[in-house]
Amino acid sequence: MAERQSIFSRPLDLIYVIYFATHIPVTLGIDFQVFYPPHWVPKVLSEALEFYVDTFKDPFMGSPTPTYWFLTFICCELVVQLPFFFIACVALAKDSKYIRLPLAIYGSHVATTVLPTIAEVLFNTKYNLDRTERLVLCGFYAPYFILPVVMVIDSSIRLNKYLNVTVPTPTITKTRKSAKIQ
Repeated sequence: MAERQSIFSRPLDLIYVIYFATHIPVTLGIDFQVFYPPHWVPKVLSEALEFYVDTFKDPFMGSPTPTYWFLTFICCELVVQLPFFFIACVALAKDSKYIRLPLAIYGSHVATTVLPTIAEVLFNTKYNLDRTERLVLCGFYAPYFILPVVMVIDSSIRLNKYLNVTVPTPTITKTRKSAKIQ
């Protein structure tokens, strides 16, 4: 059995831990405000969300008109992602190989929920955003797309190593009538 390596000797895993650990307070304090009764939200957090929406014109966060597809993503964040943030932090810190498959699943899920959000910001003209506003919002959302895609790729590579999976190179043999790929 291989010796577990320190999180500081695994830079990509360290980035994942920082991502998950910082995501916990943002999820609880900002993203979930849509579900909390207003009197539950500390003034500093409601003002932070208000500042973000006013300054960057995010059409989804704090919208007076519900955007139900986006709210379903926030529900998934509550039910699936938030518990996983804690699990991932602990498993990554312990260098557990068992976290790789859940990381790949998490990354796939998040990338496929953030991509439509980015597309909506970039291409839907109903939000009356200028080019700069669209690009700034995409800059906020892009890391939540890019890092999960990296997790999928990284975890897939590591899982293949753990499983000792090799992909055979196809060979071509010629016969008189046709070429066959084996």
